[in-house]
Amino acid sequence: MEVLMSLLRPEAVLSKVITGGGRWSVRKPRYGDPAFCLMLEGLCVLDADGLDPLELRQGDFLLLPQTPEFTLGAGGDVAPTFAGLDHSRHTRHGGESEPVTMRMLGGYFRFDAANAPLLVALLPPLILVRADQPGAQRLHRLVELITGEADADGACRDIILQRLVEVLLIEAMRVHTAADLGGAQRGLIAGLADPVLAPALMELHADVTHGWTVEQLARVASVSRAVFAQRFTRTMGMPPMQYLLEWRVALAKELLRTERPAIAQLAQRVGYQSATAFTTAFTRVAGCSPTEFARTSGYVGDTG
Repeated sequence: MEVLMSLLRPEAVLSKVITGGGRWSVRKPRYGDPAFCLMLEGLCVLDADGLDPLELRQGDFLLLPQTPEFTLGAGGDVAPTFAGLDHSRHTRHGGESEPVTMRMLGGYFRFDAANAPLLVALLPPLILVRADQPGAQRLHRLVELITGEADADGACRDIILQRLVEVLLIEAMRVHTAADLGGAQRGLIAGLADPVLAPALMELHADVTHGWTVEQLARVASVSRAVFAQRFTRTMGMPPMQYLLEWRVALAKELLRTERPAIAQLAQRVGYQSATAFTTAFTRVAGCSPTEFARTSGYVGDTG
């Protein structure tokens, strides 16, 4: 999980209070980046594209790793009003004269664009922690800390917010993993919770430079090659060797931005014996060569 967070590089963008009163419903455009909310009072209904409608109640915590277009409302038969993205510190829905019956704390942040397409796909589309679940209170305290820091202008604010958001994500995923995932869950969290896949995933992540094959990973999982490949693809959303390839490229991107090693050295550090083979694989996944990636990321070193 620590490696996942270092590759996602979450950055806090905005926290705000959202209130509602009376009969109200709003339709919001796709945000794409992650969003979270903590219900402070009352209830509301969230109907996000591609997900089942959810009734959120006081004390519930919700995290959307990739926020789709959604409708939020008080419930009932109310036609939604379209509302664009609102970056104010407080948003009110419903009639101004109506008493407030719903209050939530919302937040938006961003993942690093270079690795977000792969890594967000490995996360569940939604993490919901109900108020009575173990771990809910820890999430509440983290949200309060993030809100307080976001509203302040103290020294080291950005780095503190980054660390707090990282802890929030890890804690939310830990609570999510401990809960009953059910059969429909997909992604890295589901894979790590799978008793067959988890040993193989942990071995792969522990030694990404090893020349892994599907047969070797299946032996670690103590199942046949066919069973492992089918279960991995169904749970992770991609075949084992494609996952290994994209994970290696994600690690290589991070090394290019932080250490700028020579291509031959970089290739070996992510499991390739040949710089040519590494460059070909990197280009196929990233859409540009390692040298081009380093240049466009603002880091140009000895990548020859």
